[in-house]
Amino acid sequence: MSGNFSSNFTFQNLFPLTPPPPPPPLIQEVSDQEYLKSFETCILNPKKKLKINSANIFKTKFRIAGLVSAIRDIKIQEKLLSGNNKISDEERKSALESIKINKSVIDFTMKKVTGTFIELNRKLLTRRASKRRRQKRRRIEFKEEKRRIMKQREENSRKIDENLQKIKEDIQRVKEEEDAKLQADVVLKEVLRKKYDAKKSIAKLEALQKLRLARQNTAKGKGQNVPEHDMATFQNNIERLKTLWIFKLSTYEVEEAQLRTKLDLNKDKDNSTEMERQVLENLAKWRKVLFDSKVDPQVDYNGDIGKFVAVRSQWDQYIDNGPESSPIPIGWVLPAKA
Repeated sequence: MSGNFSSNFTFQNLFPLTPPPPPPPLIQEVSDQEYLKSFETCILNPKKKLKINSANIFKTKFRIAGLVSAIRDIKIQEKLLSGNNKISDEERKSALESIKINKSVIDFTMKKVTGTFIELNRKLLTRRASKRRRQKRRRIEFKEEKRRIMKQREENSRKIDENLQKIKEDIQRVKEEEDAKLQADVVLKEVLRKKYDAKKSIAKLEALQKLRLARQNTAKGKGQNVPEHDMATFQNNIERLKTLWIFKLSTYEVEEAQLRTKLDLNKDKDNSTEMERQVLENLAKWRKVLFDSKVDPQVDYNGDIGKFVAVRSQWDQYIDNGPESSPIPIGWVLPAKA
């Protein structure tokens, strides 16, 4: 049968039929919920950081203290057993039991004190030391800040008191100047009134002289006898009165000139004070723009002496000894001559 199959295969030139392929495996459809669950299981859980509890230091201290106590007790019991042969069996049994208990305590403690435990406590001690240093630094900074604030408050209080006192003095001075000015104005008005009255009286006396002379001439024209003695007496009285009023008038004019000079001086003083105030304000503005500080620039270096010397060295190139230059302020150090 096999030979026929071979000859038939040879002569007919036919290839053997290949077996049919196996059916494809059935793929079960996965729902979205199942796919998400399988995906979540594939995600690696992140390593949890060791939580450092502040109570671990106390626990470590307690365990180490127990360990030291157990070792010390073992040494005492061993010394008791090795050095004293006259102890009773009960005492020996109790000592051995104590050593056994202490050894179990040591074994238990050494199992707890692993590498992770030691590293954890080392981190905790480092963190606590850093925290204490930070707290100490903050306390020092807080004290310094508090001291600085108190000093600044005292300085501000002193400046406020000085400014209030200066304001009171300025108000009192201005009030006195205004009162003096008002008093001078009142006196000047009174002097002007008296001066006007003096001029008016002198004019009346001159008018009386003219009237007397006119009447005398009229009487002479009518042929009446006018006694010369009466005329001389009248003229003498009028001249005496005129001399008195002229003296008073000159006195009033001198007093008026003095009062006007005083008022002009007060006015010039007010103008000069206002001008001086404006100059000081402008200087303060320029100082703030240039140096940004109320402290004198020759003593304010903000703790950086190197920067201060560098800036001063740059300023030295602008020093001029010419006739129109201003003097160097007090406290400045002259640059070294090359």
